[in-house]
Amino acid sequence: MNIILFILGAAIVYWLQMLFCKYTWNRKLTADARFSEKQATEGDTVLLTATVDNRKMLPVTTVKVNVELDRGLEFQDHSNLAVSDKNYRSEIFSLRGKERVVRDIPLFCAKRGFYTIDGINLVGNDLFYTRRFLDSQKVSSDLCVFPGKAEARKLMVATQKMTGETVVRNSDCDDPFTFRGIRQYQSFDPIRDINWKASAKTGDLRVNIRDFTAEQEIGIILDTQWDSLLKPDSLLEESIRIAASLADEFIGQGISTSMITNGRDCLTGQVFSIDGGAIAQHSNAISYGLARIALAKKKEESTLPALLQQQLQFMDSQPNRRISWVLISTETNAHVAKLFNELSDRAVKAYWIVPAHSSDEIPEQIMRNPDVMYWEVAYGK
Repeated sequence: MNIILFILGAAIVYWLQMLFCKYTWNRKLTADARFSEKQATEGDTVLLTATVDNRKMLPVTTVKVNVELDRGLEFQDHSNLAVSDKNYRSEIFSLRGKERVVRDIPLFCAKRGFYTIDGINLVGNDLFYTRRFLDSQKVSSDLCVFPGKAEARKLMVATQKMTGETVVRNSDCDDPFTFRGIRQYQSFDPIRDINWKASAKTGDLRVNIRDFTAEQEIGIILDTQWDSLLKPDSLLEESIRIAASLADEFIGQGISTSMITNGRDCLTGQVFSIDGGAIAQHSNAISYGLARIALAKKKEESTLPALLQQQLQFMDSQPNRRISWVLISTETNAHVAKLFNELSDRAVKAYWIVPAHSSDEIPEQIMRNPDVMYWEVAYGK
């Protein structure tokens, strides 16, 4: 009889504690997960800040917080981590009554992209850890990871090809930064043009002669259309890094730079392009737009020829506009080569950067063109 009463009492205690935990474990219990930064660059480390706040008097023995992230963000600590199509991380908290716990988890930005956290899952237990209780809470946090920097040595070659000054002998105004020579002072010359060092040597007043430079404008045409054989992810991602790095270099030199792509924004679905600009905020806007380009995972009809044809029509409609072009594409068929040559004929300069794993992937006729640069990309990059 005593044994039966004991078993019955234990069962009642078990069910009472289970019901108590079921209806109180997540009462006044809130959790949050946020990125420490709004923007970062490939290769940076940011923090994922997980917060659990228990606002009731009763303690919470254990609560597990589950967060899922895209695999472009890597947890540096691999404990409590499961990897499949995404990275799934669990953090276990134990809280006293009226306690708030904050935990920072380092994340490595392995790949450019726009990352969001829309919600987190909470898992609670009864006192004997025989039952689990689930809850989900909405959160809102996003992180934009900009493309990383392209290789400095190759980048320097490309920028030097494009940023030579275009000197013009006839213009309405001179350029105070372009020096051509020295001549004797005339009564109409401004005092600021006097070369005092040369005047001291000759005994007569001498002035600097200024040349005239045309305003530079560079347009970058970026091809991001996916093809599992000709345009794998590794080459397209490197193409995006090159485009972002070139734009940053040109804008840093005060050159108006525009970006034209056939890539679509991961949120709006709109093709990303941006008009010319030469301020720091413009460089940031280009990197932001490139970070949000989503690479399609199915082969589609090439849109690069139409993109080049559009720029040819644009130049024909504005024949006096002086613009140079940089084409970044792994598509090297005869039709694209013909359109590039036509673009080169109409532009101040045109330069074609071809990312590839090997120069053997590029037709010999294109490789012989001095305005084509083979950009080697290591396998597995």
